[in-house]
Amino acid sequence: MPEDNSTTVSEEGVTKKSLLKRMFGLYEIIPIVLLLLSIIGIGITDFSPADSHRYWFAMVPVFAGACLILEWSRARGKGQKWTTIVRNQLLLWLGLLLAVRLVYLLLHTGRLDNENTGLIILLLLALTTFFAGIHLGWRLFIVGIFLGLALIGATYLEEFVWIFLFIAIVVVVIFLLLKRYAGNKMGKMQDEAGED
Repeated sequence: MPEDNSTTVSEEGVTKKSLLKRMFGLYEIIPIVLLLLSIIGIGITDFSPADSHRYWFAMVPVFAGACLILEWSRARGKGQKWTTIVRNQLLLWLGLLLAVRLVYLLLHTGRLDNENTGLIILLLLALTTFFAGIHLGWRLFIVGIFLGLALIGATYLEEFVWIFLFIAIVVVVIFLLLKRYAGNKMGKMQDEAGED
């Protein structure tokens, strides 16, 4: 009898694992993590605008790595050369790093202050993520829009963190609902194809 019980437990574990795998694929996990990192950055921008530029600068390689992983997984089955993938992503994100370096040049020459430097880096990151989303899919597109809205919130609202936390939760729920809807639609199409 104990063997039957262990088989049932392991089958439940496999079922839970496959359920999580269906709900949270690579294309859902990475944008959700980027949104969470963005919320942290928004909080830093809200509570310590002078230090926010350091955080957003640190997020550039994180966002670049996330996009490279997404591009790599998307192109894996399409026969694209890895050199092309790496070159395209490097050009996009190195362009951002160069722009951020120019913003720091403006900071160090006294043309910008720390607070505005953080906002400009956030703007550049939002724009680059938006462009990456055009190429890699709507999820990153949404993250770019979210970052742009965060910039607007940081500019006009005093206490905007809680508003964007709520918006981020709504965006995650929309991700999950769209994933579920797309999964149900694909399942129905496969069922119909099997009947023919």
